[in-house]
Amino acid sequence: MSADTTVVKRRAWLLYPVLGIVTTLAYLFVHPIRVGALFNLIGLSASLVILLAVRMNKPSQRAPWYLFALGQTFFVVGDVITYNYNRLFGSDLPFPSIGDFFYLSVYPCLIAGLLLLIHQRTPGRDRASAIDSLIVAVGVGVISWVFLMAPIAHDSDLNLVAKLVSIAYPLMDLMILTAAIRLAVGIGTRPTAFYLMTLSIVALFVTDSIYSWISVHGIVYDNTTGYLEGGWALFYLLWGAAALHPSMRQLEEPAPEREVKNPRLRLFVLAGASLMAPAVELFQALRGEQVDVPVLAGCSSVLFILVVARLKGLMVDVNEHRRTERQLRDAETKYRTLVEGLPAVVYIAEFGEEGAWRYVSPQIESILGFTQAEFMSAAKFWREQILPEDREQALAAELQIMRGEERMQCEYRIRGPQGRVTWIREEAEALMDERGRPAYLQGVMYDVTEQKESEGVLRQALETEKEATKRLTTLHEMQNSFLQAVSHDLRTPLTSILGNALTLEQSGDTIAPEDQQDLIRRMASNARKLRRLLTNLLDLDRMSKGAVEPNRGHVDLTLIAAAVIQECNVESHPIELRTTEPIIASVDADQAERIIENLVTNAVRYTPPETPIWVAVEPFEAGALIRVEDAGPGVRDDLKATIFEPFRQGDQVVAHSPGVGIGLSLVARFAALHGGRAWVEDRAGGGASFRVYLPYETPAAAPPEDWTPSASVEESAPPPPVEAAVPALTTILPKR
Repeated sequence: MSADTTVVKRRAWLLYPVLGIVTTLAYLFVHPIRVGALFNLIGLSASLVILLAVRMNKPSQRAPWYLFALGQTFFVVGDVITYNYNRLFGSDLPFPSIGDFFYLSVYPCLIAGLLLLIHQRTPGRDRASAIDSLIVAVGVGVISWVFLMAPIAHDSDLNLVAKLVSIAYPLMDLMILTAAIRLAVGIGTRPTAFYLMTLSIVALFVTDSIYSWISVHGIVYDNTTGYLEGGWALFYLLWGAAALHPSMRQLEEPAPEREVKNPRLRLFVLAGASLMAPAVELFQALRGEQVDVPVLAGCSSVLFILVVARLKGLMVDVNEHRRTERQLRDAETKYRTLVEGLPAVVYIAEFGEEGAWRYVSPQIESILGFTQAEFMSAAKFWREQILPEDREQALAAELQIMRGEERMQCEYRIRGPQGRVTWIREEAEALMDERGRPAYLQGVMYDVTEQKESEGVLRQALETEKEATKRLTTLHEMQNSFLQAVSHDLRTPLTSILGNALTLEQSGDTIAPEDQQDLIRRMASNARKLRRLLTNLLDLDRMSKGAVEPNRGHVDLTLIAAAVIQECNVESHPIELRTTEPIIASVDADQAERIIENLVTNAVRYTPPETPIWVAVEPFEAGALIRVEDAGPGVRDDLKATIFEPFRQGDQVVAHSPGVGIGLSLVARFAALHGGRAWVEDRAGGGASFRVYLPYETPAAAPPEDWTPSASVEESAPPPPVEAAVPALTTILPKR
């Protein structure tokens, strides 16, 4: 459907009466087009428009609107027959005629449709509205009887049938007016369609009353020059507009009971209607006209009975009222005592940022530290006390109820007047107004601070347990790796030693002397590996028990480094000692040797073959600095802080010699025994630079964990090589 079509449909209720009124004015004042057919088309258009509106607006109950369309059609049929009787039947129009039958059939259809709408709007009994509409109808009926019906009833020139038919017209008008009043004073919404329909009924009632008054006074109405057709045209057009308006569906919607908006105005209307009978009687007496005493007396009696019935519903027993009031006070006292005894804050507040607090229980002071007056002083006071990180969540919870959710639940923190933070769990629901829309927020605030703290402790304990489990898993994995590495490092050299020894035992006489020396050299090399492994394990065990202390003495670290390099006798890696001058230091000679040995062994194990390794010893401050560097892949930044831990290895997997992961740990512990520290850096030009600082004296307290030597120790490149340094020093190595 296009946008233009939608706009036309939405404004059809306005376009139709405007076009109809323009056509009616042309009919009334442009004499050449004042023909009955045009007026009949105006009336018939109302019936067609009502049927079209039913399909367009789709009301749940269509029967009332079909009755309205039928009534409108009967009106048009009555006009066609009455004003074309001679042409249709070949004789003058009698009275009453078949046209009167169709005219009078209009009213039952309209009344029946209105009663169906009333029944849909008020499915229960609305006794007060029914009595009010009857009081007004009887009051108006008195006037209608005196001025419209009584003259017909007393006319001796009319027979009984003519009198009954003539009286039926104002009587039917009175009945449809009564139904309209009943619709107006009853409960239910009053949309635009209601007012359009009411104006249509008023137009019909006024026009019919004027026509009846003219007829009673013997005036013959000429439909070719009169203007009453304008009133009947309004009746057609306004009813059609009411059907076209989208609010026509609301006319049948049931509505809850509501209080009368203008009780004083209704009282004045009912009082005026009740006084109508004596007022008419007085008017006739003053004019000296004959008074229909029986009719007026009967109407007065009916009005009196209706007023008494209406008052019966308004009368209240004072004792019952007082008893009810006392019961309400008792119930309020019990409810207030119950509410104020709860260990929570009960409140009632308006919605929105500017919504005021209607009630806050006294527990607000014991839970949050604010007095009732402080908390209710401003609408934004509560919002301002919520911690900023929780504020948006708390405000969003209130919007959930505004969007139609039944219950609100949220948790947030509030800062009290002394700075104490309290965890609040809030639960609330909406209190609806008469139209079913959220008007107030009624809820409870609980102090859940202890619960939140307990949850935090449990959460921390869970995290600790997870961390402990993770550590145990890691230790288990490290234990397995350690056992596998130890078994490998023990079995491999033992197998080699045993094989070489058996070869010498079985074939020693037949093996060439140089081959025998090679076998013996290999046996010695593997034996040294076994000794080194066992020594490391024993040292680690003794240090874990605190049984190892440095035995300081003045030794030459350069000679120790040269001896270690000579003893390692590694053919796969070129090892170069960069230091030539003696470096005399007050350290434990055995531990210094073990430090250099483990650093060199580590460099050999975790670098590819033919990777150069450099060893240097240099004085630094009140101690000595040992550097073992290589041109291998280096150490990742995330491993530099943990690589000196026991059983910790780098990310380079060595299949032929996995290692046990204790060499670097011994290096760090030996350094710590001296009061120094071991660490690793990136070597300028690539590779790793392992460094150990050994002070000459053990300080009173160990240096902090993040201590690193100054930039003066860190060299961008290793010192220039010294040729034949190792062979020259091996001749003066001390015996061990």
